[in-house]
Amino acid sequence: MDYVTEDELRTYLAEYLTMLQRHPSAEEMMSAILTDDFETGFVGGFTWTGIDGLRDFLSQREGFFDESHQVKDVLELGDGPNDEVHARTRLEFLLRRWEAPSPTSDEFTGSCYHSWRLRRAPDRWRVAAQMVERFEDLNDNAERLFATPDEGLNR
Repeated sequence: MDYVTEDELRTYLAEYLTMLQRHPSAEEMMSAILTDDFETGFVGGFTWTGIDGLRDFLSQREGFFDESHQVKDVLELGDGPNDEVHARTRLEFLLRRWEAPSPTSDEFTGSCYHSWRLRRAPDRWRVAAQMVERFEDLNDNAERLFATPDEGLNR
């Protein structure tokens, strides 16, 4: 199996996060960087799986703009079963959303711990899973948004 270095991992995750911030279609994300069985969500809570799950996940993120997700720490990195690489990271995020009739936008900030799975495909390494383990240092808006991980995002 090929090994992924920390620098390569950061590059793959930055590519995924940058694409996510552009609000692409589910089909665009799948063809560019995800596996067909991609899974995202909350460890022990709600998950979205495959293309239909990705469509739903992306629709719940509509309305966010001026996004930033930065991997600050790679906590673990190693080989997993099925030609996969498993990693755990801590990232800092900022999301901004405006909803009428508010005169200002709402800001969502905090730190998020993720577990990731990357799988080697014929063309490249692809993200197979991005699962939220826990949050830290959430502002009040982010606290409300992520308050019920067994239900998804509180819109």
